[in-house]
Formats: sequence, C-alpha cells, structure tokens
Amino acid sequence: MKNYRFVILYVVFVVAQIVFCNFFGLSRYVLVSVLPVLILMLPLGWGSIPSMLTAFAIGFAVDFFSNGMLGITSFALVPVALVRHFVVGIVFGAEKSARGEEITVERLGIPKAALAALMLCTLYFILFVWVDSAGTYGFLAGLFRVVLSVLVSTPVCVAVARLLRSQ
Repeated sequence: MKNYRFVILYVVFVVAQIVFCNFFGLSRYVLVSVLPVLILMLPLGWGSIPSMLTAFAIGFAVDFFSNGMLGITSFALVPVALVRHFVVGIVFGAEKSARGEEITVERLGIPKAALAALMLCTLYFILFVWVDSAGTYGFLAGLFRVVLSVLVSTPVCVAVARLLRSQ
C-alpha cells in the first residue's frame, strides 16, 4: 500500500510543479522547484539509467505543460539523476545505497536531508540558470538567481521529501 501512496504523491508533486510554474512565478530572480528532491527520492534500487530516463520524462513533461522551452528542465534534471547515488553515498553513507533502503527524513534526520537537497538543488539551478539565461544575464545576476533559488527551494524540497516518504 505504501508503494501506491508514493506513486500517487509523486505524480501529485509533478503536477503541482507544473501548476506552480504556470501560475505562481515569484519573481524573475527566484525559481522554486521540487524536482531535484523528487529525483532523490526515487527507489535506491534503480540504477543511473532508469533514474536519468525518469528525470528526462519529468523534465519534458514540466516543460511541455508549463510555459518553458522544451528541454531546459530535462537538461538540468538529468545530471541530478546521474549524481544521485554519489550524493546518497556522501550524505547518507555507502551502506544506505548498498542495502537498498529507502530514504526517509524521519529516520535519517533533517540536517542530512537538507544537505542532500542543497547539493542537488545547487546543481539543478546552476544548470537551469545557465541554459535559461543563454548569455543574456551577467555572471553576478545569474549567480544571484542561483543563490536565491537554492535558498528558497531547499526548505521546500525537505518538506516535500518528508511528505513523500513519511512513515
């Protein structure tokens, strides 16, 4: 029964991200995305290839149904899926990925979940802002956009991770 709950909540959060992108843009400099933590919370038994294919499909769906250009979110999300096991190994320990246990915030603690979300959000927003700006922003404006987006999205990602895999 928990697997059905996870799948339903996963789809709900993807749809919520699409709705948020369409109707609730905070500002030009602040982006809010829960997609990096959705990739982090995929089952640890999945390898890099299924995770990257899932990331591509989610990114394409978000771009297609929101007002973004096709491929930007996929471009930023696929590397997040590629480094997911590396981040899990660094933050949660290698035995976590070796045993195949699922990541839960309650069991592992908020600081570790926040660190993992911070790392993945940083990678995601660096790539997203770099491709989205396409040379139209200066370096400092892009850096400002990345920092603000990471600061806003990381707590949201931790809350989503807590809801997604609650015990």
